[in-house]
Amino acid sequence: MPALFTYPYRALRILSVFSLLMALTACGGGGGTEAPDDTELNPTPPSYAPGDNSDSSGGTPSTSDGDSTQQSPESEDVAAGNYATLERCIPFAGNSEAPLKVLFANLDGAPYFDEIVQDAVENQFQGLPPFSEYSGQFAFYQIDLQGFASLGCSRNSGGGFYCDTDQIHSDILQQCGSNDIHGVMKVVIAEGDYGASGGEIIYVASDRDWQDSDTALHQLRNIVIHEVGHNFGLADLYDGGVNADGTAVTGWPSALSRAWANLDGPGCAKWCNSFKPASEYTQSANATCPTLTDKASCTSFNRSAEGECETDDEGNYTCCGWSEDTEDDYFGGQCTPAWGTEDIGQDCLQGTGCFYGGAYGNNSWRPAKSWSDSIMYGAGHSQAFDAASERALRETIRCCATSDDATSSCAGFRADYLTFLQDSQPYKNRVGSCGISS
Repeated sequence: MPALFTYPYRALRILSVFSLLMALTACGGGGGTEAPDDTELNPTPPSYAPGDNSDSSGGTPSTSDGDSTQQSPESEDVAAGNYATLERCIPFAGNSEAPLKVLFANLDGAPYFDEIVQDAVENQFQGLPPFSEYSGQFAFYQIDLQGFASLGCSRNSGGGFYCDTDQIHSDILQQCGSNDIHGVMKVVIAEGDYGASGGEIIYVASDRDWQDSDTALHQLRNIVIHEVGHNFGLADLYDGGVNADGTAVTGWPSALSRAWANLDGPGCAKWCNSFKPASEYTQSANATCPTLTDKASCTSFNRSAEGECETDDEGNYTCCGWSEDTEDDYFGGQCTPAWGTEDIGQDCLQGTGCFYGGAYGNNSWRPAKSWSDSIMYGAGHSQAFDAASERALRETIRCCATSDDATSSCAGFRADYLTFLQDSQPYKNRVGSCGISS
């Protein structure tokens, strides 16, 4: 079960029920079955969050399948200045000596493949900061792959697809060769109803029924760069629905979710210098939640008799979630907002705040409030990364894919990033010269 995050377009309001290690995301794959009583009942926004490797009740990721990047004892840290190569393929854009290689694979003549690739390169990698600031650090390749079934590919019920990682790697190596295939970013595009996912291999489904390339590019807007953002250490910032039984959607465990560069604990110390105390959490639609001290009142607040959570005008959940045996470390109680829209951050990085919820659940705090505020929140709705995500991306590129990677200023970052990849990002083990070689 490969990736870690999927993205069906929000306008469809697709219901995604995530099963443990469902194979489609570095963002979240859709199971598509009828939701039992203890799973999400409401249609969710785009599910390109860590749901694919966690179930809807918050199971933790597993790496027991063929897409796992758990390391063998023989694996070694990547040395500064040591970048992956593609020996027998020539880039169609960029220089073959560039530190970061992005390979687009056209699986069985994917519809609108050329247009999707051109848009990804010109309007995303070369058009969006901070990637556009480092355009010389990227080289872009494309190859053809044949045989959906022979490559171990399957479709999930949400419309996306995934393949056997070893099979994809084998075909790439036969065509291009590489000293470390894990150091190459791979984007496989194939016919599919909908969706995208990230991880060791990024999968993008392109629908043959879309009437033209403009429709395809509208539906897949900024999705490639969103998925690449996961490989560079960014988590999804959107919510992933609410549990019908009133329990909190936890997604990743707190410590794991907060390891990502654009998520944090209460107060968001990574990008804010101070924060309002819980006693001042009074302005948002779900500010009542922390005041409710019993499960019945908590789980019935702003919910229908069937457990459906009410939303505000922007589509944000306004009900509460109840944690059976733990008190939240900010609110100090078991009843918390299902999703927070109140900013508790003070003296924050310009353009950011500190909002409750992230990483497919409510156990972390995020820098962006809503869909339009960050590509990591809503790829199809936003034109840019939020400032905290952008800063993190810039530092990753600087220390993992430029001549700075051997400097003392990057030594601490590289060590921390290696730990992050080993402990918190089990679906990718190398970015540029950061991480572990095959």
